[in-house]
Amino acid sequence: LANPAYTPEISARTSIIDFTVTMKGLEDQLLGIVILKEKGELEKERTNLIEDVTANKRKMDELEENLLFKLTSIQGPLVDDESLIEVLNVTKITSEEVKHKLVTAAETEVKINSAREEFRPVATRGSILYFLIVEMSYVNMMYQTSIRQFLGLFDDSMEKSDKSPITSKRIQNIIDYLTYEVWKYQVRGLYEEHKFLYTLLLTLKICLQSNRIKPNEFMTFIKGGAALDLKAVAPKPKNNWISDMTWLNLVELSKIPQFSEILTQVSRNEKAWKQWYQRRVRAGKRCRHL
Repeated sequence: LANPAYTPEISARTSIIDFTVTMKGLEDQLLGIVILKEKGELEKERTNLIEDVTANKRKMDELEENLLFKLTSIQGPLVDDESLIEVLNVTKITSEEVKHKLVTAAETEVKINSAREEFRPVATRGSILYFLIVEMSYVNMMYQTSIRQFLGLFDDSMEKSDKSPITSKRIQNIIDYLTYEVWKYQVRGLYEEHKFLYTLLLTLKICLQSNRIKPNEFMTFIKGGAALDLKAVAPKPKNNWISDMTWLNLVELSKIPQFSEILTQVSRNEKAWKQWYQRRVRAGKRCRHL
Protein backbone atom coordinates (compact mmCIF):
# COMPACT_ATOMS: atom_id res chain seq x y z
CA LEU A 1 0.00 0.00 0.00
CA ALA A 2 1.05 3.60 -0.57
CA ASN A 3 2.53 5.60 2.30
CA PRO A 4 -0.13 7.54 4.26
CA ALA A 5 -0.26 11.30 3.68
CA TYR A 6 0.05 13.47 6.79
CA THR A 7 -0.68 17.17 7.15
CA PRO A 8 2.26 19.55 7.68
CA GLU A 9 1.13 20.10 11.28
CA ILE A 10 1.38 16.40 12.12
CA SER A 11 4.67 16.01 10.24
CA ALA A 12 6.18 18.90 12.21
CA ARG A 13 5.27 17.34 15.56
CA THR A 14 6.18 13.73 14.85
CA SER A 15 9.05 11.61 13.59
CA ILE A 16 7.90 9.36 10.77
CA ILE A 17 9.84 6.12 10.48
CA ASP A 18 9.54 4.20 7.22
CA PHE A 19 9.81 0.43 7.78
CA THR A 20 9.29 -0.38 4.10
CA VAL A 21 11.76 -2.97 2.87
CA THR A 22 14.43 -1.64 0.51
CA MET A 23 15.97 -3.43 -2.44
CA LYS A 24 19.35 -3.73 -0.72
CA GLY A 25 17.76 -4.68 2.59
CA LEU A 26 15.71 -7.44 1.00
CA GLU A 27 18.78 -8.68 -0.87
CA ASP A 28 20.71 -9.05 2.40
CA GLN A 29 17.72 -10.77 4.02
CA LEU A 30 17.41 -13.23 1.13
CA LEU A 31 21.16 -13.88 1.24
CA GLY A 32 20.83 -14.89 4.89
CA ILE A 33 17.99 -17.27 3.99
CA VAL A 34 20.02 -18.83 1.16
CA ILE A 35 23.11 -19.32 3.30
CA LEU A 36 21.07 -20.77 6.14
CA LYS A 37 19.60 -23.30 3.71
CA GLU A 38 22.65 -24.06 1.57
CA LYS A 39 25.51 -23.44 4.02
CA GLY A 40 23.96 -23.74 7.46
CA GLU A 41 27.29 -24.29 9.22
CA LEU A 42 28.68 -21.12 7.62
CA GLU A 43 25.78 -18.96 8.83
CA LYS A 44 26.06 -20.50 12.31
CA GLU A 45 29.77 -19.73 12.39
CA ARG A 46 29.04 -16.15 11.31
CA THR A 47 26.42 -15.73 14.04
CA ASN A 48 28.80 -17.09 16.69
CA LEU A 49 31.52 -14.79 15.41
CA ILE A 50 29.27 -11.73 15.73
CA GLU A 51 28.38 -12.73 19.29
CA ASP A 52 32.05 -13.23 20.20
CA VAL A 53 33.08 -9.88 18.74
CA THR A 54 30.26 -8.13 20.60
CA ALA A 55 31.21 -9.84 23.89
CA ASN A 56 34.89 -8.97 23.46
CA LYS A 57 34.14 -5.31 22.71
CA ARG A 58 31.86 -5.16 25.74
CA LYS A 59 34.65 -6.63 27.86
CA MET A 60 37.06 -3.97 26.60
CA ASP A 61 34.58 -1.23 27.55
CA GLU A 62 34.12 -2.72 31.03
CA LEU A 63 37.89 -2.85 31.60
CA GLU A 64 38.28 0.76 30.53
CA GLU A 65 35.44 1.89 32.78
CA ASN A 66 36.89 -0.03 35.73
CA LEU A 67 40.32 1.47 35.18
CA LEU A 68 38.93 5.01 34.92
CA PHE A 69 36.93 4.49 38.11
CA LYS A 70 40.05 3.34 39.97
CA LEU A 71 42.08 6.29 38.70
CA THR A 72 39.45 8.85 39.69
CA SER A 73 38.68 7.35 43.10
CA ILE A 74 42.21 6.65 44.35
CA GLN A 75 43.61 8.66 47.20
CA GLY A 76 47.32 9.16 47.68
CA PRO A 77 50.22 8.18 45.37
CA LEU A 78 49.33 5.89 42.48
CA VAL A 79 52.39 3.68 42.92
CA ASP A 80 51.36 2.82 46.49
CA ASP A 81 47.94 1.44 45.50
CA GLU A 82 48.42 -2.30 44.93
CA SER A 83 44.83 -2.80 43.77
CA LEU A 84 45.32 -0.20 41.03
CA ILE A 85 48.54 -1.86 39.87
CA GLU A 86 46.72 -5.19 39.79
CA VAL A 87 43.87 -3.67 37.77
CA LEU A 88 46.41 -2.17 35.36
CA ASN A 89 48.12 -5.53 34.87
CA VAL A 90 44.84 -7.38 34.37
CA THR A 91 43.64 -4.70 31.97
CA LYS A 92 46.85 -4.86 29.96
CA ILE A 93 46.85 -8.68 29.68
CA THR A 94 43.14 -8.90 28.94
CA SER A 95 43.36 -6.04 26.42
CA GLU A 96 46.09 -7.84 24.50
CA GLU A 97 44.05 -11.06 24.46
CA VAL A 98 40.91 -9.25 23.29
CA LYS A 99 42.80 -7.38 20.57
CA HIS A 100 44.25 -10.67 19.32
CA LYS A 101 40.76 -12.23 19.29
CA LEU A 102 39.35 -9.25 17.40
CA VAL A 103 42.08 -9.45 14.75
CA THR A 104 41.44 -13.19 14.35
CA ALA A 105 37.70 -12.53 14.19
CA ALA A 106 38.18 -9.90 11.48
CA GLU A 107 40.21 -12.33 9.36
CA THR A 108 37.62 -15.07 9.86
CA GLU A 109 34.80 -12.64 8.97
CA VAL A 110 36.49 -11.83 5.67
CA LYS A 111 36.67 -15.53 4.78
CA ILE A 112 33.05 -16.15 5.80
CA ASN A 113 31.76 -13.12 3.88
CA SER A 114 33.73 -14.21 0.83
CA ALA A 115 32.06 -17.63 0.96
CA ARG A 116 28.63 -16.03 1.51
CA GLU A 117 29.08 -13.69 -1.46
CA GLU A 118 29.10 -16.70 -3.79
CA PHE A 119 25.34 -16.95 -3.27
CA ARG A 120 24.59 -13.24 -3.61
CA PRO A 121 23.41 -13.61 -7.25
CA VAL A 122 20.47 -15.66 -5.93
CA ALA A 123 19.56 -12.92 -3.45
CA THR A 124 20.01 -10.22 -6.08
CA ARG A 125 17.68 -12.00 -8.50
CA GLY A 126 15.12 -12.51 -5.75
CA SER A 127 15.17 -8.80 -4.85
CA ILE A 128 14.72 -7.82 -8.51
CA LEU A 129 11.75 -10.18 -8.88
CA TYR A 130 10.00 -8.95 -5.74
CA PHE A 131 10.34 -5.25 -6.48
CA LEU A 132 9.08 -5.72 -10.03
CA ILE A 133 6.00 -7.39 -8.56
CA VAL A 134 5.58 -4.37 -6.25
CA GLU A 135 5.95 -1.97 -9.19
CA MET A 136 3.15 -3.75 -11.07
CA SER A 137 0.74 -2.24 -8.54
CA TYR A 138 1.39 1.10 -10.30
CA VAL A 139 -0.15 -0.45 -13.42
CA ASN A 140 -3.19 -1.73 -11.52
CA MET A 141 -3.85 -1.51 -7.78
CA MET A 142 -5.26 -5.04 -7.86
CA TYR A 143 -1.77 -6.46 -8.38
CA GLN A 144 -0.75 -6.90 -4.75
CA THR A 145 1.65 -9.57 -3.46
CA SER A 146 2.87 -9.68 0.13
CA ILE A 147 6.48 -10.29 1.11
CA ARG A 148 5.32 -13.44 2.93
CA GLN A 149 3.94 -14.89 -0.32
CA PHE A 150 7.17 -14.09 -2.12
CA LEU A 151 9.35 -15.63 0.59
CA GLY A 152 7.27 -18.80 0.26
CA LEU A 153 8.13 -18.94 -3.44
CA PHE A 154 11.76 -18.24 -2.61
CA ASP A 155 11.93 -21.12 -0.12
CA ASP A 156 10.21 -23.49 -2.57
CA SER A 157 12.73 -22.60 -5.27
CA MET A 158 15.65 -23.63 -3.09
CA GLU A 159 13.85 -26.80 -2.04
CA LYS A 160 12.68 -27.94 -5.49
CA SER A 161 15.45 -26.74 -7.80
CA ASP A 162 18.00 -29.31 -8.99
CA LYS A 163 20.81 -30.02 -6.54
CA SER A 164 24.46 -29.98 -7.60
CA PRO A 165 27.78 -30.46 -5.78
CA ILE A 166 29.22 -27.66 -7.93
CA THR A 167 28.36 -24.35 -6.25
CA SER A 168 28.13 -22.29 -9.45
CA LYS A 169 25.80 -24.86 -11.02
CA ARG A 170 23.64 -24.99 -7.89
CA ILE A 171 23.37 -21.20 -7.86
CA GLN A 172 22.29 -21.12 -11.49
CA ASN A 173 19.73 -23.86 -10.88
CA ILE A 174 18.15 -21.86 -8.05
CA ILE A 175 18.11 -18.65 -10.12
CA ASP A 176 16.52 -20.34 -13.14
CA TYR A 177 13.88 -22.13 -11.07
CA LEU A 178 13.11 -19.05 -8.97
CA THR A 179 12.77 -16.77 -12.01
CA TYR A 180 10.40 -19.12 -13.81
CA GLU A 181 8.30 -19.91 -10.73
CA VAL A 182 7.86 -16.24 -9.80
CA TRP A 183 7.04 -15.34 -13.42
CA LYS A 184 4.48 -18.16 -13.63
CA TYR A 185 2.95 -17.18 -10.28
CA GLN A 186 2.69 -13.51 -11.21
CA VAL A 187 1.32 -13.76 -14.76
CA ARG A 188 -1.43 -16.03 -13.49
CA GLY A 189 -2.91 -13.03 -11.71
CA LEU A 190 -2.38 -10.41 -14.45
CA TYR A 191 -4.79 -9.21 -17.08
CA GLU A 192 -3.89 -10.49 -20.53
CA GLU A 193 -2.89 -7.01 -21.70
CA HIS A 194 -0.32 -6.70 -18.89
CA LYS A 195 1.38 -10.09 -19.20
CA PHE A 196 3.67 -8.98 -22.01
CA LEU A 197 4.51 -5.76 -20.13
CA TYR A 198 5.52 -7.73 -17.03
CA THR A 199 7.62 -10.16 -19.07
CA LEU A 200 9.34 -7.32 -20.92
CA LEU A 201 10.14 -5.41 -17.72
CA LEU A 202 11.43 -8.57 -16.07
CA THR A 203 13.78 -9.19 -18.99
CA LEU A 204 15.00 -5.59 -19.05
CA LYS A 205 15.65 -5.48 -15.29
CA ILE A 206 17.61 -8.73 -15.40
CA CYS A 207 19.67 -7.39 -18.31
CA LEU A 208 20.24 -4.12 -16.46
CA GLN A 209 21.47 -5.92 -13.37
CA SER A 210 23.87 -8.05 -15.43
CA ASN A 211 25.10 -4.97 -17.37
CA ARG A 212 23.90 -6.37 -20.69
CA ILE A 213 21.87 -3.19 -21.02
CA LYS A 214 23.12 0.22 -19.88
CA PRO A 215 20.85 2.57 -17.91
CA ASN A 216 20.85 5.21 -20.67
CA GLU A 217 19.84 2.57 -23.23
CA PHE A 218 17.02 1.43 -20.95
CA MET A 219 15.74 4.98 -20.49
CA THR A 220 15.90 5.63 -24.24
CA PHE A 221 13.82 2.52 -24.85
CA ILE A 222 11.27 3.43 -22.16
CA LYS A 223 10.96 7.20 -22.68
CA GLY A 224 12.28 7.84 -26.17
CA GLY A 225 12.26 11.52 -27.05
CA ALA A 226 9.17 12.44 -25.02
CA ALA A 227 11.12 15.05 -23.03
CA LEU A 228 12.61 16.78 -26.09
CA ASP A 229 11.39 19.94 -27.82
CA LEU A 230 11.01 19.68 -31.59
CA LYS A 231 12.22 23.27 -32.01
CA ALA A 232 15.41 22.62 -30.04
CA VAL A 233 16.67 19.60 -32.01
CA ALA A 234 17.98 18.96 -35.50
CA PRO A 235 15.30 19.60 -38.16
CA LYS A 236 13.53 16.55 -39.54
CA PRO A 237 13.36 15.74 -43.27
CA LYS A 238 11.34 18.28 -45.27
CA ASN A 239 8.92 15.78 -46.78
CA ASN A 240 6.17 15.11 -44.26
CA TRP A 241 6.58 11.33 -44.10
CA ILE A 242 7.87 10.98 -40.56
CA SER A 243 5.90 12.04 -37.46
CA ASP A 244 7.25 14.57 -34.97
CA MET A 245 7.33 11.99 -32.16
CA THR A 246 9.21 9.48 -34.30
CA TRP A 247 11.81 12.11 -35.16
CA LEU A 248 12.25 13.04 -31.49
CA ASN A 249 12.73 9.34 -30.69
CA LEU A 250 15.45 9.18 -33.35
CA VAL A 251 17.14 12.25 -31.86
CA GLU A 252 17.19 10.59 -28.45
CA LEU A 253 18.42 7.34 -30.01
CA SER A 254 21.32 9.19 -31.65
CA LYS A 255 22.72 9.93 -28.17
CA ILE A 256 23.66 6.27 -27.85
CA PRO A 257 27.14 5.73 -29.42
CA GLN A 258 26.02 2.81 -31.61
CA PHE A 259 23.36 5.02 -33.23
CA SER A 260 25.23 8.33 -33.30
CA GLU A 261 24.95 8.58 -37.12
CA ILE A 262 21.27 7.64 -37.39
CA LEU A 263 20.06 11.20 -38.12
CA THR A 264 22.67 11.68 -40.84
CA GLN A 265 21.82 8.33 -42.40
CA VAL A 266 18.11 9.14 -42.48
CA SER A 267 18.77 12.53 -44.10
CA ARG A 268 21.18 11.13 -46.70
CA ASN A 269 19.10 8.05 -47.62
CA GLU A 270 15.67 9.54 -47.16
CA LYS A 271 14.01 7.52 -49.94
CA ALA A 272 15.15 4.14 -48.60
CA TRP A 273 14.30 5.05 -45.01
CA LYS A 274 10.85 6.31 -46.08
CA GLN A 275 10.08 3.00 -47.81
CA TRP A 276 11.23 1.03 -44.78
CA TYR A 277 9.27 3.27 -42.40
CA GLN A 278 6.05 3.02 -44.39
CA ARG A 279 6.34 -0.76 -44.61
CA ARG A 280 6.64 -0.90 -40.81
CA VAL A 281 3.64 1.40 -40.38
CA ARG A 282 1.48 -0.75 -42.68
CA ALA A 283 2.62 -3.92 -40.88
CA GLY A 284 1.70 -2.37 -37.54
CA LYS A 285 -1.77 -1.46 -38.79
CA ARG A 286 -2.36 -5.00 -40.04
CA CYS A 287 -1.36 -6.41 -36.63
CA ARG A 288 -3.82 -4.13 -34.84
CA HIS A 289 -6.65 -5.42 -37.05
CA LEU A 290 -5.87 -9.07 -36.28
